[in-house]
Amino acid sequence: MDEDYKKIALAFLIGGAVGAGIALLYAPQSGKDTRKDIARTARKIKRETVNIVEDAIDTINDFADDVKEKISDLIDSGKDISDNAKKELLKNLEHGQRTIEKQKKRIAEALGL
Repeated sequence: MDEDYKKIALAFLIGGAVGAGIALLYAPQSGKDTRKDIARTARKIKRETVNIVEDAIDTINDFADDVKEKISDLIDSGKDISDNAKKELLKNLEHGQRTIEKQKKRIAEALGL
């Protein structure tokens, strides 16, 4: 039984060594080239990330400008509405005063004053 374990361990070690040798023979590139590729990819990802962040900032700034413009328009239209409401209120008050004066005259005439 001890002999079986030794054979299995030896076969395992030989298989691992053969696999490592084959991996080295079929490795696509050297470690130096792999490190260059990793550095190049990292720089590319950094550039793309910076571009995405800059685009996001531009989009947010454009959105903020649009909101400011719309708020300014709303404030201006609110002022116009407020001015129109004031004019309408004054117009209605004047009309009400005229109506009260007319009624006052009618009552005075009816009473013979």
